[in-house]
Amino acid sequence: MLTQGTAAGRRLLFFLLLPLFMTAGGADAGLPGPRFVGQIANVTVTAGRNAVLTCTVEHLRGYKVAWVQVETQTILTIHTSVITRNPRVGLSHEGHTVYRLHLKDVTEDDRGYYMCQINTDPMINQKGFLQVVVPPDIEDTAWTGDLVVREGTNVSLECKARGYPPPVVTWRREDPHDPTHHSVKVLEGQTLTIGKVSRLHMGAYLCVASNGIQPSVSKRIQLKVQFPPMLWIPNQLEGARMGTTALLECNTEAFPRSINYWTNYRGEMIAASTKYDTMTKEESYKTYMRLVIHNLTKEDFNTYRCIAKNSLGETDGSIKLYEIEPRSPTEDSTESSVSNGDAGEGGEVGQEDEEGLENHTSREDMERNYTTQRRGRTRGKQTPSKKTGRGPNSWRTGEAVNEVYSEEDVVFREKDYSQSMDSASGRDSVPPYDHSFTYESGATTLLPPHPVFCAVVVYVVIEGRL
Repeated sequence: MLTQGTAAGRRLLFFLLLPLFMTAGGADAGLPGPRFVGQIANVTVTAGRNAVLTCTVEHLRGYKVAWVQVETQTILTIHTSVITRNPRVGLSHEGHTVYRLHLKDVTEDDRGYYMCQINTDPMINQKGFLQVVVPPDIEDTAWTGDLVVREGTNVSLECKARGYPPPVVTWRREDPHDPTHHSVKVLEGQTLTIGKVSRLHMGAYLCVASNGIQPSVSKRIQLKVQFPPMLWIPNQLEGARMGTTALLECNTEAFPRSINYWTNYRGEMIAASTKYDTMTKEESYKTYMRLVIHNLTKEDFNTYRCIAKNSLGETDGSIKLYEIEPRSPTEDSTESSVSNGDAGEGGEVGQEDEEGLENHTSREDMERNYTTQRRGRTRGKQTPSKKTGRGPNSWRTGEAVNEVYSEEDVVFREKDYSQSMDSASGRDSVPPYDHSFTYESGATTLLPPHPVFCAVVVYVVIEGRL
């Protein structure tokens, strides 16, 4: 602050110094008196920088100009001399018309009015305002920093800032791709309160302080929410054939991160080997577990458990691995017949297209017409199918879609699976079966059927009744 003794001392000093720059006005009688040219411009400057206030006068003659800080009544300069002992104060002038007051490394204490006065009788003066602005700064003592809380509690995040003008504090969550839509968009205030915090609130929160003076400042608070492990399994029933490979999956959530592993039906931990492949993928508080069992034997068809443990608790879930019946010779021969018949029928359809047949329905239309009577009805048998290896528990929750297969869908799926197994074993496989059938648009009957196609339809009907 620009001070020099007490207020009474400053006033006394002013009156003592005033005669030094006063002159008699009689010698200049009849001439125009001194006056100011224009107004002193207000100045705004950032703290730490330099400021200059300019006072312009004319017809000064023998009168003197002084600069005074109004708030403290401190005389800073008289004529061409600096009176104050403050080393940050300086003066420059151009003849007897322009007088500039220089302030170096200004602080907030320098904010206020400054007076340029001429020692006439009565005294005349002008005032200019020096505005000192301060960029925002976040106080370390009022910043909560990273927080670790238990799920279900209330939490408050603190972030206080100083500056001039007083800064505005806003909160943002640094997660623009948050799929849960629990992100804090933009909230104002030095305190952010979250009631009954959950794992969905876990993440980084950004406190931003701004007041229009650059640069704005920010600090990041990492919110961590602790909770015991929880687990969900996409398929609790899995089926596979002897000698093939089975894939078991498990998903867990926990914080602190859990220890995750698999056990067999004897409760023994399963380690990675040529028989077993284990894999875990961690993302935030979520973990994906996968167990692959190669070259299945009779002993492998059992119950497996995925287990998750942390300092707050543990949980586990079971997956039953069933054996799917091996394919019968009848199925193999039927698949070959269907594939051969498909090739013949495909040729006939191509020939019809060349002759100009149009408006045939698509594969989806055919399947919808052909299986409408059967779709949507669940079977009375609630045990896992020995052919598909899927039971009622394989209907998934979450992102999975419940499916009800017709008998025709089952045949097609089993046939495709059989062909893939033939290819894997090195056997000669037949061309893939084309599921598309050709109907005339709007017709209620099929085009003249191919003999092999009729045989397939009869077989499907018989299988459905069985």
